[in-house]
Amino acid sequence: MMKNTNKHIFWMIGLILLIGLAACAPGAPEVDPSIPEIEVDTEVPAATEAQETPAVVESPPKALLVQGAEVDPFIFEEIQILLENLTSDSGLSLDVLPGISPEMVTPDVQVVIGVGANLDLNGFAVSAPGVSFVAISDPAAVVMDNLSVIGEPDNDARIKAFMAGYLSALTANDSKVAAIISSDHPASDLLVESFVVGARFYCGICQPLYPPYYPFPQWELVSAETTADEFRPLINTYREMEVEVLYVHGDLASPDLFGMIQELGIKVVSDRTPDVLRDNWVGTITVDPVSALADLWPDVVAGMPGVQVPVGMRLINRDPGLLSDGRYRLFEEMAADFQAGLISFERVP
Repeated sequence: MMKNTNKHIFWMIGLILLIGLAACAPGAPEVDPSIPEIEVDTEVPAATEAQETPAVVESPPKALLVQGAEVDPFIFEEIQILLENLTSDSGLSLDVLPGISPEMVTPDVQVVIGVGANLDLNGFAVSAPGVSFVAISDPAAVVMDNLSVIGEPDNDARIKAFMAGYLSALTANDSKVAAIISSDHPASDLLVESFVVGARFYCGICQPLYPPYYPFPQWELVSAETTADEFRPLINTYREMEVEVLYVHGDLASPDLFGMIQELGIKVVSDRTPDVLRDNWVGTITVDPVSALADLWPDVVAGMPGVQVPVGMRLINRDPGLLSDGRYRLFEEMAADFQAGLISFERVP
């Protein structure tokens, strides 16, 4: 009985050992009941439709309007207004800039219009032969194959002085006219000569009919550094001479000077727009590059060879109470004759 019992015990121990060895076999997978089974979706997703690439919208070609030195703000504003219309009609956009540098002339720039001095458009025209350039009132600009020039500042200054003399004599009732011109201007003597010829073109020897009997026209060259107080003795002298109309060269213009002349009751003609229009302001003589640019524009856009274009003269800020319509027409006729080359400031007829 004891033998059978021991035999059974040995079998039980052997069975337990076999079970333990089977559990420790290296190929047996261990199952972690804490990790949930993940269902795999074997369905192949439907192919999505290809998205259309948006079309690239090209910007329109550009025109640049750049401002240089010595530019009358009134003239620049007029040119900008004109170009806003011209560029729109030509399918161009317009950028207005205070100056120009090489990086501004990008491949989409088709036209560049420069107004005033110190822009070196000739240099830019050489480096950008596919762009049409227009220089307005630039004394250094020279016509090139892709550069047109509107106006000749040195010559235009003489014409303005001539027209100032003519307008002064035209406005005065007794030929008593005078001028103050900047002595710092490189052509100051020529400006004086042009003013005198212009006045005498209208009034001949300009002999007053009533006293005081001074020779007219009178003139004085004055430094642009002269203050309004330093002007007073000269302006008082002109008042004692009963000067009716005084031409103030634009380089001498200042609100204080204009105010002083107004106090003394002398009418003023100038080639510089005043700070305010006073009751003694006859008018402002200025060039007219706007009309010339409008006429030239189709050739500029078409890339035609550059040309030299003269500018006309016109009168703005006119006071009809000081210059009647009839006398104003005489001024316009003289300006038109000058532009047509029928008038010379070298001599009086």
